[in-house]
Amino acid sequence: MFSSIIRTQNLISRIFHDRSRFFLTNKNILPINNTQINDFSSKSMKVAILGARSKTGNCLSLFLKQSPLIDELAIFDNNSSTYGLALDLNYIDTKCKVSTCNHPEKCLEETLQGAKIVMIVTDRTSNESNEVLKSNAIILSDLLPNIIKFSPQAMLAIVMNPINSLIPLTMEMYKKAGIYEYNRIFGVMNFECLKANSFTADLINIEPECTMIPVIGGGCSETCIPLFSQAKPSNKISQVEARRLTYAIRMSNNNTLNPSENKETNSFALSYAAARFCMSLCKALRHQGNVVECAYVRSCAIPELTYFAAPLELGPNGIQKHLDIPPLNDYECELLKAAVPRIKKAIKLGETLALGDDNSSSELCLNNLMSNPKCFS
Repeated sequence: MFSSIIRTQNLISRIFHDRSRFFLTNKNILPINNTQINDFSSKSMKVAILGARSKTGNCLSLFLKQSPLIDELAIFDNNSSTYGLALDLNYIDTKCKVSTCNHPEKCLEETLQGAKIVMIVTDRTSNESNEVLKSNAIILSDLLPNIIKFSPQAMLAIVMNPINSLIPLTMEMYKKAGIYEYNRIFGVMNFECLKANSFTADLINIEPECTMIPVIGGGCSETCIPLFSQAKPSNKISQVEARRLTYAIRMSNNNTLNPSENKETNSFALSYAAARFCMSLCKALRHQGNVVECAYVRSCAIPELTYFAAPLELGPNGIQKHLDIPPLNDYECELLKAAVPRIKKAIKLGETLALGDDNSSSELCLNNLMSNPKCFS
């Protein structure tokens, strides 16, 4: 039992000390005032979690409560009260204070006011279901106008499916409000990175903490591409092994997202992944250098796409630098070529949800200055 407790404590500590790694056109966009902009300059690190009563939100709140980098954790959920959760979390004797609100009409405003990072979470379900897309698009359409009004400069990390469509939708809603925050909106991909690291560490028999596998592409099973040819510290993984690992990662998505009726779903790994990404944003906001994560963002890494997941260097203003896609082997090129049309279709769907059928997005990649993979040369 004692060893089990130690393993749990080690798991939690790794988040904070490891290496960085239906149309919605009628929704009203609220005006921004100077108060929210001034709040962002405060030295206090406030993180807001929207969707805190979901299983993922509960676990994420617990992980972040233990972070020495966070001063205030503000929790909110549209569907139920977060008072009991906040009370319980505040019994934990760490510096971070958990806040919530008892005034329904003011709760979201108080949660977002002064937040430097906003995490939107739901329990993870099927990547491809149109019903999931419709449901989560409606959730975003309700939350985003308030985020834009009360914390327009905040880093926004979305932990929802399908992010291949929801990030373009989010970007278009920001643009409709006159905010072009390309560098501050992220689709969290760390769940895929965690699995790639863990599976590879098991294969080559090293500590998972020492393993780093970049993941590019998109955020669903058919579009996430782990680059085992770029594995660190060892990239001596055969293409046969890489195929097996890639299949295992993609199948684990389906097992996690589509459990049988008698199988309980857990959100620990997804919450841990979201917490790790949040910690990286905290470090970047505090001007810590060499903070690198993979995320699905506005990008011109691939000529045909306006959104793509690839390694990013984070800084106090969000994306500090888009790191080039590393050289790909033949198998990785095969996966990328198959993923591009799927991602392109998902992007179009998200933009259509935000703009309607009769309008098209202004997002283009006319001058692609990034080095493209050899797959497209």
